Amino acid sequence: MHGNKLFALSASCLVIAAVILAVPMGAAAGPSLGVRVAGNRLVDSTGSVLQLRGVNVAGLEFVPVQGWSPSGPWGGATGDPSPNWAALRSWKLNTVRIPLNEASWLGYQCATVTGALRDPDPGHNYQSAVRQAVTGATQAGLYVIIDLHWSAPKNFCPLAQNPMADQDNSIRFWSQVAAQYTDFPNVLFELFNEPFFWWLTPGETEWGVMRDGGTLTQYVTGDGSKYQVKYTWKAAGMQQLLNAVRATGATNVVLVGAPSWCQDLSKWVTYKPIDPLKQIAAVWHAYPNSATVGDGKSAEPKFGPVAYEWTSHVLEAGYPVVISEFGDHNARGTRSAPFVSQLLPWADKAGASYLGWTWDTWQNEDNVLIKDKDGTPTDGYGTYVKQHFLCAAAQRSGCL
Repeated sequence: MHGNKLFALSASCLVIAAVILAVPMGAAAGPSLGVRVAGNRLVDSTGSVLQLRGVNVAGLEFVPVQGWSPSGPWGGATGDPSPNWAALRSWKLNTVRIPLNEASWLGYQCATVTGALRDPDPGHNYQSAVRQAVTGATQAGLYVIIDLHWSAPKNFCPLAQNPMADQDNSIRFWSQVAAQYTDFPNVLFELFNEPFFWWLTPGETEWGVMRDGGTLTQYVTGDGSKYQVKYTWKAAGMQQLLNAVRATGATNVVLVGAPSWCQDLSKWVTYKPIDPLKQIAAVWHAYPNSATVGDGKSAEPKFGPVAYEWTSHVLEAGYPVVISEFGDHNARGTRSAPFVSQLLPWADKAGASYLGWTWDTWQNEDNVLIKDKDGTPTDGYGTYVKQHFLCAAAQRSGCL
């Protein structure tokens, strides 16, 4: 999610995977899970059509780099020290998305905009926490999406949502992550959370920079009340990130986003990166066009009904679509979910996958699915999503 992602507890985005016949190293024996692209659909290890239905589990993208919970890198964001996979499975979902921070993964000393130095992995347990999460989710029979959520160029600390991946660190991040999880066929890689392009060099375009990289003249970072610092840096494009993944020998499905925080898929087919394995899918982040309850636009996605048309064009061109984030209103007393009650039935009919933001016990009035560690759904949004997941898992028609 964008906007509030500038604030640690307000938002972000998350991860889920596919599970196969061979058991990944570190995982216990269990059901065979695996995911591949076949035309404009995902398929499982048996070749059957697979729809990912799941949630984002946030925490690892901001807790360690902010340094307030060294011994527990999840920070208790889900109500437990680490995600409770049994609670997630009680909603009958099959996928989880895990957002990451590249500095915490790579472990380099980073600096805030004031020049203060910090260790983005203060407990020296970040990669092991990711491994435990992926293994735990796999053992629970879940598909996993690993997402590069927060990034920053040079040695700056990724303390907020930045416009695009960077050439300084993001390519190295994906080289390491792909190498570690190439043996997990239930894991998908989402190359970059939500591209947005406010500060392009003259002559460059947002779609061109998103695919091929380019020069940005400013980036957003978090440090107290300061969220912007002037700095010219090189963005890494989706093609470079995909190449880094494939150079490791990883054949995992790769998810590719779009400009405007993954809300504009209008030119995705034209500007998609080239994958020699043909194992890529498009990412859409779907949020209401209005946060005002009762506003007619609150039942529409950002950009309005045309967003559905753009997404349909991607499917018609032969590529799967994964809505790796969606959200709606969940304030206490909310009785309905005007947006997702339109979105999810549309996705079911179109054959798109979807994951809700977010499985965390935050007290925000929007985009929070649960009230407590046991997975009690929030009013409105959470209640509808759980009911829809249960209905879809039971393979009942007309899950409205």
